[in-house]
Amino acid sequence: MDRISELPEDILHRILYFLSQEDAVRTSVLSKSWRYIWRTRPNLDFSDNTKYYKGGKKKQEFLSVVNTTLQGYCDQRLCVDEFRLRISSGDYSDHEFVSLLDKWIPLLTATTMGVKEFQLSILSKNSVRGIVHLPVVLKAEPLKLLWLYDCSLGQNIPENIPFVRLQVLRLQSVSIEQQIFDKIISSCPLLTDMWLQKCGGLKTIALEKKLHRYLKHVSFVSHEMTRDESIVEIDDDVVPTLETIHIKGCKIRFRNVKFGSLKSLYLSVVEISTDNSVEQSQQPCIDAPDLKYFKYTGSFIPSVSFVPTCMKSNLQLYMRGRDGQPWFLRLSQLLRALRRSEISLTVVRFSRDELQIEEEILVHDTINNGGGNYKPVVVEHLTLHIRHLSSYLYVLNVLFCICRPRNINPSWFSQRNGNKEKVLKELGECLRKIEKMRESGGNREMWRDLEDITIQGSDESRRKWKRLQVANLSGSGFSNFRVRLQWSDISRL
Repeated sequence: MDRISELPEDILHRILYFLSQEDAVRTSVLSKSWRYIWRTRPNLDFSDNTKYYKGGKKKQEFLSVVNTTLQGYCDQRLCVDEFRLRISSGDYSDHEFVSLLDKWIPLLTATTMGVKEFQLSILSKNSVRGIVHLPVVLKAEPLKLLWLYDCSLGQNIPENIPFVRLQVLRLQSVSIEQQIFDKIISSCPLLTDMWLQKCGGLKTIALEKKLHRYLKHVSFVSHEMTRDESIVEIDDDVVPTLETIHIKGCKIRFRNVKFGSLKSLYLSVVEISTDNSVEQSQQPCIDAPDLKYFKYTGSFIPSVSFVPTCMKSNLQLYMRGRDGQPWFLRLSQLLRALRRSEISLTVVRFSRDELQIEEEILVHDTINNGGGNYKPVVVEHLTLHIRHLSSYLYVLNVLFCICRPRNINPSWFSQRNGNKEKVLKELGECLRKIEKMRESGGNREMWRDLEDITIQGSDESRRKWKRLQVANLSGSGFSNFRVRLQWSDISRL
């Protein structure tokens, strides 16, 4: 006997709640009691990114299914507790697609249907025909998640944007007026996730504790056309709930801020700004005691204050100009601040200008900045993108003054024309020159601390590395190589 079919309607609705829309419809063949139950369940979940709706005709059918289903709920005066719509607008005509939203968003948000949770994901593919305009989206009060791609929110600034339930905001390649965005942000007291990428018209992101007390995740990538004008402003009394920050290609206005809950921080190609001017000499102090992952890309070297128990740091730093003395000194300070983490360091220098560095002064200043008891910091992976082997070895020699790399990844010649024999020849030459530098190092302490240098090879998986002889590199069959260094003074502070 089928006892499940005899359960009350609210229990059957609860069972259907956990099924996709297609699977819910399939239950209509189970028995008479299941035949129409799917038409009254309180949650609707539509997506045209399924196997059933692949192809032109099926795509057109999707809009009809959504419209017919919602009309049935409206006619029966049924409430929809949760409504999710994921749609790729480029597969339909603008008129069909926009008309559907214009019709149903006001009805879904009205008391008639009473949607409590509304999730809308629109991925437009209209780069050829032009951007789809969707200002009606700003009227959807029950929105909990909003994800828009390659569309426009219009130019008319509404008096009110009722996003009082919105928790996740994801805008990619969306045309939006700055004033509209400011209104959206000030209308989202429950916002937890904000993901903004290459949005035309958007220049300023201001994070304030009084507006964003629940904000956990922030990602902002500036638009190419407004990169020089884009800025992210972070109050000194910053949002205490922030856990991840990803900012790329803009100015950042903050100084001496403390991120009490921050777990992941990624800053790429940013300019540090204080007040209304960019100050290259005044680096900000980033205090994040619980940080687990730090990634930084740029020519500025920030000052940080991290006290992690288990953390990874990934640094990609661009070295410009000829005066490398202050640059390397700031690098040594940054490495020291990150000394308890597993550090991956990439140094990029494309300039042909000869660097001016007094190594003895650099070592002296580094020791003084370390309180007189400075020990070089362990760098797990070191990569140098430098054009010439002579410059490569010179920079490497300077780096040995302030850090102890365990592995050197020889990608400095990875941009060559794919001549493996030439690559391996230069790798062997590099190893021999490092050996020669060690032998002629005299009393310099860092060379005495270098106990062993080897070349290791690995397959594509890079799971196991095998020690190789220079003479046997070409016949090793490996595709990846690295220089492995063993130091006697390695110690994590």
